[in-house]
Amino acid sequence: MKARDILTANVITIGIDASLTEIADLLVRHRIGSLPVLDERDRVAGVVSEDDFLRRVETGTERRRSRLAEFFTSEAALQQDYVRSRGLKARDVMRTDQPRIGPDVELAEIADVLERYNIHSVLVVEEERLVGIISRSDLVRAYASVADTRAQPTEDDRAIREALLRELASQPWGRRLENTIVVTDGVVHLWGQVVSPTERAALRVAAERIPGVAKVQDHTTLTGPVAVPE
Repeated sequence: MKARDILTANVITIGIDASLTEIADLLVRHRIGSLPVLDERDRVAGVVSEDDFLRRVETGTERRRSRLAEFFTSEAALQQDYVRSRGLKARDVMRTDQPRIGPDVELAEIADVLERYNIHSVLVVEEERLVGIISRSDLVRAYASVADTRAQPTEDDRAIREALLRELASQPWGRRLENTIVVTDGVVHLWGQVVSPTERAALRVAAERIPGVAKVQDHTTLTGPVAVPE
C-alpha cells in the first residue's frame, strides 16, 4: 500500500501572507493540527501547526532566557525567537524543514518518517505541488481496512478510489477534510466524521455507484456541526 492509496486530497491550505488570526480560526473550526502554506506559485512553502502558537507574546508564553543564556545564544537565534513570537503572518512562523514524501512512498516508510520526526502528519508532494496529506490516523484506518483480509490495493482499487474522489469533489457537500477513503479488493472503506445521516447516506450512494465496487463499509462517526468559539 502506498501514500496515494490513503492520503487525504482535499487539504485546507493557506498563503504565506495569511494572518495568524485567520490560521488560528481555521485550526479551531476544522479541528486540525496543522496547515500547509503555499507560495505565490502554489508550491509548498512550509507548514504552520498548533506548536507555532505555543510561544507567543500575546499569551505571555514567549521564550525567556536568563542574561547568561542570552550571552551564549547567537543573535540569529534571538532574532528568530523574536520573529516567531511576534510575527503576524504565516511566513513569520511557518516551519520549512518538515519532511515531505512522494505519492508512491510505501506505508512502512511513512510510518518511519512520522516516528523519526515525531510528527502527527506529513505532506505528500509531487514536483513541489501539494498532492495531499497523511496523518497517523490514516495509518490506523489503513490497518483497520485490511486487517481481516490482508488485501493490498490493486490498480482497480486505485481507479475506484480516484473515481470516487472525483465524484465527491464535484459535489458541494463532498469536499470535507475529515473524510478518508481506503479501497481494498473492491471494498470501499469510508472513514471520518459526518454531520448528518443524510451526509452518511450520500457518501455511501456515491461509493456504490462507482463501477467495480463490491461493497461499502461505513466506519464514519456521526457528529453535530462544528461550533466556532466566539
